[in-house]
Amino acid sequence: MRKFIRGLALLAAAGSCLAQKLPEATRIWSVGPLTKSEPVMGVSFGSGGPTFSGPHVDSQTRSIFSATRSVVFAGDRIVVASQIGMRKVEGAQVMAEVYQLLSLDAKTGEVKDTREFLAFGSLPLFATDDGHVIAAGRMVLRLTSDLKDDGSFDYQASGHKFGRVQNDSPGGSMLGNATSPGYELLDTHTLKAKPLTATPLADTSVSDNGVITDNVHWIRDYPKDVGFVTYYDATGDHLLYHGKCGGRPQFLTNELILEPGCKSPLIIDTHGNLVRTIALKDAFSYAGVSQNGKRFALQVASFSGMHSIKQEKFVIYSVDTGQPITEVAPDELADEQSWTAFSPDGSMFVVGSPLKLTLYRLP
Repeated sequence: MRKFIRGLALLAAAGSCLAQKLPEATRIWSVGPLTKSEPVMGVSFGSGGPTFSGPHVDSQTRSIFSATRSVVFAGDRIVVASQIGMRKVEGAQVMAEVYQLLSLDAKTGEVKDTREFLAFGSLPLFATDDGHVIAAGRMVLRLTSDLKDDGSFDYQASGHKFGRVQNDSPGGSMLGNATSPGYELLDTHTLKAKPLTATPLADTSVSDNGVITDNVHWIRDYPKDVGFVTYYDATGDHLLYHGKCGGRPQFLTNELILEPGCKSPLIIDTHGNLVRTIALKDAFSYAGVSQNGKRFALQVASFSGMHSIKQEKFVIYSVDTGQPITEVAPDELADEQSWTAFSPDGSMFVVGSPLKLTLYRLP
């Protein structure tokens, strides 16, 4: 009973802390729009030829996936991937999305280098722990901070009929490749693969040592539960969480996992222990973690309907305490969630969209 009362007191303290005015973040610069609004090479879906043009705020802010994989820190640069149009692929009867990668000076926001890529679908970006960028499109490319090639991984040449990289480890040293069936980890320095499991996995997050999924349901053992977090590492599969709520769990460090599907998000460890609960009253979603594992962000927003955001802010939390540190709000409202990324040490936070990107220094 004493433990239960103490837990309630901790939750109340966390809630009162959110109600208090937090220290303000310092705006360093704002830039935008990041791409020109004149017509670019592409094709409209109506009549009139190649007139697809300009960045639109909803082009990459309609999902958490794009919002957390469109901008990264890379050494003294910030790299963004902006979808600017569509283009027919030579020798094929298909259309591909055209992405413009831009490398910005992290001190000033000035665009230093640009490069175009074609992708069938999204072009997620990931920051490595050595100041490079991973662009995971038709193949996995390792790029320098000024967008030059520095290695590649071809899904089919690696011996797989299929591959998909959608997640990286919090520290930036590993990528997860769903080979369907099977799963492997890719080293972000060498792009060498290490097989992990032959089990088909729909991954939600990866660490240096394994992968987690919410897509494996232990209904036979827990028929009344709807949410499950399963962890796969070299020793096999491990059920870490089961309960009445659940979402897309995310690694905060190699040992700590955020379960954001409950009304108050949970932090659990890779042994299934509950570490802490984050008290929240509003709708929220995951918005990133710093590579040093010290800070993570949640989007707190209100909506008038699907893809109709009314208010949006990002609350920065301490991983160690679960307490809020500061909050920032984008200048332009997203369609669902704005782009976000931490600097590796968690001291800076970039937020925005192709229309306007703002860098903040955090207290």
